Amino acid sequence: MKTLMIVCAGGATSSLMAQNVVKSAVSEGLDAVLVFPEDVKYKDRFHENFGERDLVVVMGPVGAITAGKFRDYKEQVDAVLVAPQVKYMYKTVEEVLGELAIPCANIDSLDFGRMRGDKILVQGLALIDQKNSK
Repeated sequence: MKTLMIVCAGGATSSLMAQNVVKSAVSEGLDAVLVFPEDVKYKDRFHENFGERDLVVVMGPVGAITAGKFRDYKEQVDAVLVAPQVKYMYKTVEEVLGELAIPCANIDSLDFGRMRGDKILVQGLALIDQKNSK
């Protein structure tokens, strides 16, 4: 199972993007599902509910990534993508996730605006592969 988190300001547009990423993953033959941060928080229940999936896409607000809050997710999330509207928060996100050895990247604003789930899927999977190759 691979887990990709997409964060934005309040979660509305990241929800749309996450849905498109899941659709793209399914069209590529992956067993993918969209979940919320609350579904990921409890490690045992998360693995019990989603452990058989190829890809779990989590959408949520960038505020979920603080040193205190994200420790609940650190073992369940493989990579994080930051939506363009919260690009200004990227350095903070990078610092928090860097301490936890979780890769992150900004989403290209054109790909996000065009809701190119296929391109965001490729970007997310590349980040996860980067983490797994270390």
